[in-house]
Amino acid sequence: MLTAFQQVEDDLAATRLLWQEIEQQGAAVDAAQKAFDLEKGRYETGIDPYLNLLTTQTTLLASQQTLLNLHVQQMTSAVLLVEALGGGWDVSQLPTAQQVTQKPAQDQRTIQQ
Repeated sequence: MLTAFQQVEDDLAATRLLWQEIEQQGAAVDAAQKAFDLEKGRYETGIDPYLNLLTTQTTLLASQQTLLNLHVQQMTSAVLLVEALGGGWDVSQLPTAQQVTQKPAQDQRTIQQ
C-alpha cells in the first residue's frame, strides 16, 4: 500500500515539475525564435554573414527539440500516473466502431415513437 502511494506521489511530482520545465523551455524557444528572426533580417540586409544565421537557427532547432522531448516525458509521466492509480489500457475494453456509431437505445425508442 505504501509503495502504491509513493508511486502516485512520485508521478504527480514528476508531472508537475515537467510542466514547469515545459513553460520555461517554451520561453526559451520564443527567445530563440526572436533571435533567429532578427538574425535573418540582419543577414538579408547584408549586415551579418550566413554563418551567424546558421548558428541562431541551430540554437532554435535545439530548443525546439528539447521542448518536444519534455512533452514526451510529461506524457509518459501522465501514463505512469494513471497506471499507479490502478488504471490502464486494455484493447478488449475499448468500444467497437459499431458501438461508437450506434445511438443509445433510449434515443432509438424516441425516434420510433
